[in-house]
Amino acid sequence: MAGATGVRRRAYVDLDVIRSNAVDAATATLPDCTADLRADAYGHGLIPVARTLTDAGIGGFLVSRVEDASALADEGIPVPAHVGSPAGRHAAVAPNVLGPELFGLGASHRTRAALRLTGEIIAVKRVGAGRGVSYGYTYRTDRPSTLVLVALGYADGILRVASNKAPVLVGETIGRITGRIAMDQFVVDIGDAGAAPGDPVVLFGDAARGEPTAADWEAALRVAAPVITSRLGRRIERVYTS
Repeated sequence: MAGATGVRRRAYVDLDVIRSNAVDAATATLPDCTADLRADAYGHGLIPVARTLTDAGIGGFLVSRVEDASALADEGIPVPAHVGSPAGRHAAVAPNVLGPELFGLGASHRTRAALRLTGEIIAVKRVGAGRGVSYGYTYRTDRPSTLVLVALGYADGILRVASNKAPVLVGETIGRITGRIAMDQFVVDIGDAGAAPGDPVVLFGDAARGEPTAADWEAALRVAAPVITSRLGRRIERVYTS
């Protein structure tokens, strides 16, 4: 395979979208609402999201750990008695608690996705029909095809159940993760489309841009979208826009 130097693993988080989602999803005035920011704000980043929602007027936060509450306190963001509380187990149905819908991950279509996850192509190879891909050869090409190797894997929190199932966007081509996901990488069969090392690959993002979404992954994997984003690891750089 032709290789490329440098690896970019990025999650682009739009803080303006989160702020707008809070307004659209609120069932009361924002000062009377609590934002569920467990699991590092569902993988979006606790501190930047909390700052954004504080500026928007959210009244309080629910977090997973005492350490998270301390981190917020260090930023001057108070957390009133919502650390590992029983209410946390029922946050999705508790009144005035905003959870996955803040990030466009809820069942409602009223809010927009705030996170766009991308990886980088590190190698490209043209192969013949019948070529086995990744561990165990759970996928074989059914025709001559182009395979791209993407620098994201289960060490980054990409669920292995996405193997041979999850859609991704390579250039203008929607493909699927091909073969088993490895620790640091996965393969996509893009047929006769073109690609080059260094090109970005979108795992999920904005449907309006023709990209797969976290909801598409949820449907393909039968795993809830908030679980998918909450697993995203620290090797993935968070890039914030507002």
